Amino acid sequence: MDYKLLLDTAVMAGEILLESGAETWRVEDTMLRMLRMSGLKTADVLALTTGFMVTLDDPSMDSMTVMRSVESRATDLNRIHAVNQLSRDFCEGTIDLDTLFHRVRDIYRAKPEIKKNLLAMIATTAGFAIMFGAGFYEILASAIAGFMSGIGVYGGKRAGVQSFLVNCIGAFFLAVTAILCMHYFPGTLNLNVVIIASVMPLVPGVAITNAVYDTLHGDYISGAARMLEAFVTAAAIAIGVGLGMLLLRPLVR
Repeated sequence: MDYKLLLDTAVMAGEILLESGAETWRVEDTMLRMLRMSGLKTADVLALTTGFMVTLDDPSMDSMTVMRSVESRATDLNRIHAVNQLSRDFCEGTIDLDTLFHRVRDIYRAKPEIKKNLLAMIATTAGFAIMFGAGFYEILASAIAGFMSGIGVYGGKRAGVQSFLVNCIGAFFLAVTAILCMHYFPGTLNLNVVIIASVMPLVPGVAITNAVYDTLHGDYISGAARMLEAFVTAAAIAIGVGLGMLLLRPLVR
């Protein structure tokens, strides 16, 4: 077996998982399962929320150690599922190492589908508005606000803005859009319903869930870090919405 290729594949898989919001125990477990297929004496992985370190070692060869820092994180369950499935297929012998490497590399290089993400934002915010008992114009306002929030988040990421400010920008855009819709749409709209529905895609629910999961699996450092990250994200959303409402306070009725 090409141990260097196996190590590179596991490292790419780990980066994908961390960037996509996977729990640290899942990152370690997936990478270890891949690396143990080498049959070498030592295969170790230490994963944190901001990066990981992996080692392959055996008396018959020189030790190989790789460390990766992961700066950007989001939630992409589809990528997590794809990498996990490839790992299972490799461990079961369904695919060989070369095939595994190329498929993981394809996932690693794939660019986010912005149009689908924006459509998902529209559908999600409209769906939450319906769940909250909103009327037609409130549902429409929520969908528009969700779309503008997605535009703000995407623009902030493209500009290389820090994640705290990205969430502030997205929340600010949705608050301004919701207030403008409330002012110009016919009838009386419930601003609270529109803002709450459109802010739901930004809420760090997955981060909080992962924090609890990591803590229960004994990864206390990662669990505490994710919990703090979730609270910082929530604060950024609150600041963004607050700034939008403060700016357009004369239009709020």
